[in-house]
Amino acid sequence: MAYRADSRLAYRMAWLFPGSLIAPSSLTIIVGALTLPRIALCIASVWTVREMWRKLTMGGYVPIASDLLVPFTAAWMLVTLGIHEGTKGLVGYGAVAAIEFALAYFLARVFFGTPTGFQQMVRVLRFVTAILVVTAFLDTVSGQHLAWAIGRGISRALDLARQAPQDDIIVKRFGLVRAQGSLEHPILFGVFFVVCIQIIGFSALRTIEKTFWIGICLLGLILPLSSAPLLSLVISIVTVLFLRAFDRFPWRMLVLVAAAVFALVALFLIVDDPLTTLIQNLTYDPQTGLFRVLIWQWVGLNVERAPWLGIGFADWMRSEEMPSSIDSLYLIQAIRHGLPSLVLLVLSLLSTGVTMPLRPQIRYDSKRIAALRQGLAITIFIVLFNAFTVHFWGAIWTLLAIVLGARAGLTESVYLHPLARDDEPPRTAVSGSVEGSLRLKRTLRRAIPG
Repeated sequence: MAYRADSRLAYRMAWLFPGSLIAPSSLTIIVGALTLPRIALCIASVWTVREMWRKLTMGGYVPIASDLLVPFTAAWMLVTLGIHEGTKGLVGYGAVAAIEFALAYFLARVFFGTPTGFQQMVRVLRFVTAILVVTAFLDTVSGQHLAWAIGRGISRALDLARQAPQDDIIVKRFGLVRAQGSLEHPILFGVFFVVCIQIIGFSALRTIEKTFWIGICLLGLILPLSSAPLLSLVISIVTVLFLRAFDRFPWRMLVLVAAAVFALVALFLIVDDPLTTLIQNLTYDPQTGLFRVLIWQWVGLNVERAPWLGIGFADWMRSEEMPSSIDSLYLIQAIRHGLPSLVLLVLSLLSTGVTMPLRPQIRYDSKRIAALRQGLAITIFIVLFNAFTVHFWGAIWTLLAIVLGARAGLTESVYLHPLARDDEPPRTAVSGSVEGSLRLKRTLRRAIPG
C-alpha cells in the first residue's frame, strides 16, 4: 500500500499547535518550563512519530538536509547543557527549548508539509490570530498585560508551578502599554504576526479572505509598538514586490541576496560606525538600540573565552550596570552552547530546500507548492534578519521550527505524487456509489438499443 498524507489528522494536529498558543504563556506547571503549547507538542509527538514511520516504510519520504541539521542542533544544545550542568541541565528550560524545537519541526514536517496539510494549519492559525489580537487589544485598553496576569494568577492559585512566574514588567511607549497578548514579549508578539502575514498571504484562501485576515494581523503587528516587526514587514513587502516583478527571471532570488549583501558591505566600508548608524535610524528608541551594541561587544568577549561549548546558563561577564538579558538569538546560541550550535542553527534555517535523494526522483511540480515555499523562504529571511536584535523563545521559537518543518515538507512534496500529497480528498462511499450507478446506467444504455 502506497503512502498518502492524512489531511484530516493534520487539522487535528494544528489544534494542538499552533492552536494551543491562545493559552497565556505565564500559565506554567512544574518549574515554570512547561506551558500548555509545550504539553500539546508532547502529545502531538505520538502521532508525529507514527506518521514519520509511515513515510519511511511506505515510500513517502525524501531526505531533506534540515532533517539532519535540526536534530543535530537540538542534540548539541542538550550535550552542552549536560556538560555544564549535569543531569540538572537536561530537565531545565534549555533542554525543553532544544526538545521542542525538534518536535515542532517534525510535527510540521509530516503534517503541514503538503499543500492540503498546510491549508489545514492556516484554518486553525486564523482563529489563533483573532484571539491573540483580542488579548493584545485588552492589554492596550487595560494598561497592563492582562492575559499574562491571568495566567500567572491561575498558576499561583492552583500551585501548578513550583517556581511561580516572575512579576510582569509594564513598558510603555507613546503613553500606551506595549501589548503582548498571550505571548511572552511585545517584540515576539509583533514578529509572530509578521510570520502570520506571510503564511496567510501565500495560502490558498480567497483574495477577500486574505485581505481580511492580513488586516487582523496588521493590527496585531502594530499594537506592540515595536520597530523590529514594522521593519520586518517593510522588508517582506519589498521582497514580495521584487519577486513578483521578476517572476519569469529564474535567478531573481540570487540577485536579491546579492543586492542585500552588496548594500551591507557598502555600508560597512563607507560609514565609520555602521552598526550604530543602523540602530539610530531604524529604531523607535535609539537608546535601546545602543544598549544592544554594548551587548554584542560584551558577549563577543564571553564567546572568545568558550567558543566551542559556550558557558551554558552561567552568568556572563559584563559591566555592572548591564542586566543579564541578551537581545539576539545568534548571541544566545553562541554564548550558551558555543559557535557550533550557532552554525548548526543557521544551516538549519538555510537547508529546508536542499534535497538529498537516495535515488533518482520524479518531480510533480505545482504552482501552489512553489508559492508556499517562496512565502516560507521570505519568512525564514525575516527571521534571519530579526535574529540579530531579537531573541526568540517560547511560542515564536516553536513557530520558527514549524516554518522550517513545513518548508522542508513542501520541498519533499515536489517529489510526491498528487495522490500521495492528498491534493484531492478521497471520495466518500456515497459519492463512489452514485458514480458507480451512473456508470452502470451508461453501460446499459449502450448495450440495450432504444
